[in-house]
Amino acid sequence: MLIETRDFGKMEIDEKDIITFVEPIFGFEEQRRYVLLEHEELNPHFVWLQSVEEPMVCFVLANPREIVSDYQVTLPAGAIETLGEGSTLYFVLTVIRDPYYDSTVNLKSPVVINTRTGKAIQVILEEPYPIRQPLVQKEEEA
Repeated sequence: MLIETRDFGKMEIDEKDIITFVEPIFGFEEQRRYVLLEHEELNPHFVWLQSVEEPMVCFVLANPREIVSDYQVTLPAGAIETLGEGSTLYFVLTVIRDPYYDSTVNLKSPVVINTRTGKAIQVILEEPYPIRQPLVQKEEEA
């Protein structure tokens, strides 16, 4: 399947790689089908969550454990039922700013993907994680 992407132009994807948000990403209720794209040359710690239906809807995601090594979450029971049985991947939405050191991630509301079913949701966690966690720690001035 050929799709148009925001950052990489036209790309061929396999339909089996499409992720369906059974509950949409907050604020993006119309887009429910996405694909994860990687660009190893840019940074292996990020993936792009690209809408299959709308080229300009794309999110940069990060592995939360790359930002906070002890990131641990407890999914609400409803989320587990919605996703179904299977292994899950967790990603956090990033806001890339200029300068890069002002970029943040949302640790409070991760995207959770069931790798077996291809179902995904964005959840709001009970854990006291921040919505705007710095992506990188600024070095203290000497």
